[in-house]
Amino acid sequence: MSTDRGSTINTPMLISGPQGFGIGSMRRASNLGDSLHREGVREGWGSCILGPVSTSANDRLRLAREGMSSRLHPGTSMGRDELAALVRDWITANDPKGRLSAFDSNHLGKLERGIVHRPSPIIRAALCATLDANESDLGFVSSKDAERVSQALSGHVHTDHKALAAIADVLASVRRLEDATSAADVLSTVQAQRSMVTRLADNARGDVRPDAVGLLSELEQYLGWLSIPLERWDDSKRHLDRASVLALEADDPERLAMALSFSAYRNLRRNDLRSAEALNAAAGRDDRVNIGLRTYTEFQRAELLARDGVKREAVKVLSDADRLVNRLPEDSDELPASSYWYVPSFFEGQRAFVLHALGDDKQAARVARDAIAAMPTSWRESEWAERRLKLTELDG
Repeated sequence: MSTDRGSTINTPMLISGPQGFGIGSMRRASNLGDSLHREGVREGWGSCILGPVSTSANDRLRLAREGMSSRLHPGTSMGRDELAALVRDWITANDPKGRLSAFDSNHLGKLERGIVHRPSPIIRAALCATLDANESDLGFVSSKDAERVSQALSGHVHTDHKALAAIADVLASVRRLEDATSAADVLSTVQAQRSMVTRLADNARGDVRPDAVGLLSELEQYLGWLSIPLERWDDSKRHLDRASVLALEADDPERLAMALSFSAYRNLRRNDLRSAEALNAAAGRDDRVNIGLRTYTEFQRAELLARDGVKREAVKVLSDADRLVNRLPEDSDELPASSYWYVPSFFEGQRAFVLHALGDDKQAARVARDAIAAMPTSWRESEWAERRLKLTELDG
């Protein structure tokens, strides 16, 4: 996710998640990531790892469903209605605004019949989680995409925009997987993606090159974020510094601001306030950045000022940040995939951190409780939410 928090080539096959995201399946996801790192550099990667995917009916998805025992009728296979209900519940629990999902057996039938080949990232993540599978298992990896990336990795053709889009599409699902598991569970997957995109960037030419370097910046930034909850501070700095350099090379203001804001957060956690303030100011300098990220940097600025004792200015900046929240899009899907968590309930938690830094622990605890209550169910139990949960105890 983001700061309090944040593809395979169609690295979809790396998205492995269980019913409730059990540890066994997450280990399998990590093993797939390790395998990808070893095998992905070989010619023919797509076919040897992914295998062909039907362009008509999605038999893989149907067989995965039929291979799952029904929870309602033990001893029989899971039906479409039952699976659709489980997927619907998972999506609702993971939606940033807690909105009810309309996914039903009709939608599932369209997927199984191949009428819809590749649903949205959150539907893919929900199916992977419920069926304890990865995207390749469920037939969501296009053989054309796999072949396109395989050829680019081998150097037979130059990297193209579609190959990069296939990887970026899956990265969105990996981020949601982290919300439901932990940084450690997805780390090897993201490392494998970074290794692949490094090769793809080296093989990119013309106007594809900045896109490839920009995606590589995003992966380095994400690795920098994942290193923070693992307390790998030196690794985090190395990844985030690299992310900033790559974003500059790509002339990508969005990814540069994200890398700088995460660097500021890292230094805030290390109590290096001078450096954090400078980095956060740099992150908020470009108006081309999306409103969610601009709102985040403003809340972070308020917290840094409060922690540094400049409380009057901190209160003013907090008011400015609150006004930015009112300008957020109604639908979080309008935000970039790398910023989907920048919604009001997230920023209520940021507000609680500022209040705590201002010394108003009673109000901070109340706001933190409200923020936790407004979050999607899965976010409340996420690794990045732990610091917010601690704020709720301040008035205890």
